[in-house]
Amino acid sequence: MLRQFEMMGTYVINDNVSITRSRDKLRSLQLLSRKGLGLPITGFAHSPDDIPDLITMVKGAPLVIKLLEGTQGIGVVLAETNQAAESVIQAFMGMKANIMVQEYIKEARGADIRCFVIGDKVVASMKRQAADGEFRSNLHRGGTASVIRITPEERSTAIRAAKAMGLRVAGVDLLRSNHGPVIMEVNSSPGLQGD
Repeated sequence: MLRQFEMMGTYVINDNVSITRSRDKLRSLQLLSRKGLGLPITGFAHSPDDIPDLITMVKGAPLVIKLLEGTQGIGVVLAETNQAAESVIQAFMGMKANIMVQEYIKEARGADIRCFVIGDKVVASMKRQAADGEFRSNLHRGGTASVIRITPEERSTAIRAAKAMGLRVAGVDLLRSNHGPVIMEVNSSPGLQGD
């Protein structure tokens, strides 16, 4: 089965392998890392004995804990202390949930950039800003969207990320970090809503 998107009068097709790859957060981060693209420090653990090392690996709290199967910001938790992080990770592990732990990019200030990529071009981009008291910028979580001008480095990163995933149409979510753009996620069917 192929998925088609009609945009600007042309049909662009993403194949099933690319779509499946982009929906698997662990696999997609591995592919992006292999291509040398900027990512937040990310870790995975299978045993409660590994939790302290996992927290240390991502530079300690605050840190972000994500369910691998979550969408629209559901299953994403900001742990403000190492103790809170341990408790949340243990709770998810107790439920046999697959999670990843990522460094918190504080300098992004609750904002991300969604780049819409078609082929080898970024055709649009928007800044998504988290609501007051929230760190997730998802519009489904109360975030707001506005048009933004991206840098050449952000443009290149978004295009390279879509290509690494094998997607001809993608939404690439970036954060502005102190060490350049970092990729949060590559979506094969990105939401287009915004201002």
